[in-house]
Amino acid sequence: MIVQNLALKALKENQKSFLDLAEQSFQKLRSSSNEDLESKKTAIEKQLSQLNEELDKLKTNTTELKTNLQLSKEQLTSLTDTTNQLNSVLSNNQQRGQWGERQAEDLLRHFDFQEGVNYNKQTSEGGDRPDFTFYLPKGKRLNMDVKFPIRAFQSYLEAESKTEQEALLKQFASDIKTHLKAIAKRKYINPADGTLDYCIMFISNEGIFQFVNQQEELLDLAKELSIVISGPTSLFAILSLIRQSISSFQIEERAKIIQKDLLKFQDEWNNYKDKMDSVQTKMDQASKALEEAQGTRTRALERPLNKILNHELNDEDLSS
Repeated sequence: MIVQNLALKALKENQKSFLDLAEQSFQKLRSSSNEDLESKKTAIEKQLSQLNEELDKLKTNTTELKTNLQLSKEQLTSLTDTTNQLNSVLSNNQQRGQWGERQAEDLLRHFDFQEGVNYNKQTSEGGDRPDFTFYLPKGKRLNMDVKFPIRAFQSYLEAESKTEQEALLKQFASDIKTHLKAIAKRKYINPADGTLDYCIMFISNEGIFQFVNQQEELLDLAKELSIVISGPTSLFAILSLIRQSISSFQIEERAKIIQKDLLKFQDEWNNYKDKMDSVQTKMDQASKALEEAQGTRTRALERPLNKILNHELNDEDLSS
């Protein structure tokens, strides 16, 4: 019985120790689990925060992308409209001419040319109508027509075969010759009426001008007809020379006015010198006359006066 009680007591004590140990282990496990859960929670929250940031960036980028796409769409629409307008201009002879005239006017504005003063547009001369007439010093004029021969040239560039290119090149050269001969028939060159002995055909596209400038037969024909073929760059140089000639002429005219005024001044100065010389001569004569009055005439007066004084003294001696 005693052994049984001891065994039961030992069993209870062991059971209590086991429970205490189990509870401690559970507490440790619970504490460890809580720390692990907290660590995992922090890590998850951090990942969620990063994910939210990435989502926000993605949303912002998506919005910007949509905006850029909209702008690109609008720009593409605008570019398409501009291209259509350009094609419309290039396909219309009158509009091509107006475009070329605007290019020429842009260059004129660059040099501060004033319409009605330095040039006129679409003036009438002998029944013909040059696109531009430039007014030069000494009453001279220079006429210019504007051309934009792009149709045959564009077809030439788009041709796929060499044979087609050669045919289109001949057509292009023929068009240029037609323009040159048409200009030559007009009365743009009439030195007796005040024009220069040449006129200008302005090709408003630099690429076409450079191509024309490489065709010797066209240059020879232009030279024969006294026509200067010009592109935007060479017209810039021509207008620069015109501006310089106008400025030089104005300086020359001002110099003539100054020279005329200087001649007037010189005449007046000579008159002034002559007058002053005459006055000086008269002053010299007056001074000489004054000296004579002060010297010779004074002595001449003193002689009879001295005699009178001498007579008076002699009379005093006799009376005494």
